Formats: sequence, structure tokens, C-alpha cells
Amino acid sequence: MSASKKNQKAVLIAIACLLFFNFPLLSIANQPRQIGDLPYLLVYLFAGWLLFILLIRTIHRTAPKKPDEHE
Repeated sequence: MSASKKNQKAVLIAIACLLFFNFPLLSIANQPRQIGDLPYLLVYLFAGWLLFILLIRTIHRTAPKKPDEHE
């Protein structure tokens, strides 16, 4: 994947991350419910954080292709 494609995807993920952790969605997740013993908001925050870390990792983990070397 070219560097410009990686940059475009990283910017898209950054914008999605900002929207995910901003007021409207956080207020929806801020409910007096619990998942197990954990508050719903805490689960929402850590699951979203993990999701965005994994998305960024998949973008930057792709190894550059080496051109075929013919001798």
C-alpha cells in the first residue's frame, strides 16, 4: 500500500475516532446500565479504544512489497 493511501486511511480513522469519542455518542453510552460489574460507559470507551488501535495497526502493519529481483 502506498504511503498516500496509508495517510488517507489514517486520517479517516482519526476523524472516526474523534466522532466516536465526542459528545453525542458518549451521551448515548452514558447510561445507568452495567455489563457484568462494569459501567456501560467504561466498556464503551475501552472497546472503542481497542478497536481504533487495531484498525491503525492493520493499516501500518502491511509490509512494503519488494520488487522482484532477477539475476
